[in-house]
Amino acid sequence: MVRKSFVLTAAMLLSGCVAYSAVAPGTIDYSGLKVTSAQAWNVAPGVAGGALRKDSLQWTQDGLLLDRIVFIPAVADGETLFRVSSGADALPSFQADMLPNEIEEIVESSIVKLFAQGEVSVDTQNLRPHKFGETQGVLFDMQMAVSDGPDYSGITGAFVNGGKLYVIIYLGAQPYYFDKHKDEALAIIRGARV
Repeated sequence: MVRKSFVLTAAMLLSGCVAYSAVAPGTIDYSGLKVTSAQAWNVAPGVAGGALRKDSLQWTQDGLLLDRIVFIPAVADGETLFRVSSGADALPSFQADMLPNEIEEIVESSIVKLFAQGEVSVDTQNLRPHKFGETQGVLFDMQMAVSDGPDYSGITGAFVNGGKLYVIIYLGAQPYYFDKHKDEALAIIRGARV
């Protein structure tokens, strides 16, 4: 069901049924998560993020099927990173005392369950510490293969502040779009703070 929703959303975007808005370069505070961008990005409309939490946001340069930065702010203890329709497989929930490798695992398993087993394979690697402002967190790399779409590479930044999880995921289609926006996306992720 989620996969069909993803395809329907893509068709709507391509047909011009929804409008993007622009975010200018500079520092933006979004639900307590502060990020800084050196260039303008397009903010995807809410309908494009069917499985996103209501307080999440997506930016893109060339369209969501090609590249995206997903901002998931302030996930409270016991909540999931994404939302799913009733009857779908339950997503893992965040626990405030999770270790860095467990945060990496919850991101990976949430994406796999969101797309449904067999529709996507996700491999995360290169877990490393990173300081987001004054808060210690992690960065890790991601490879994603979708059964009926392009393969993606990505970078994720995550940290816990005030008992809440903040996650920023950059995904770009391979072989071209990931590299095209990687430096700017990585700068946005590394500079995130609360």
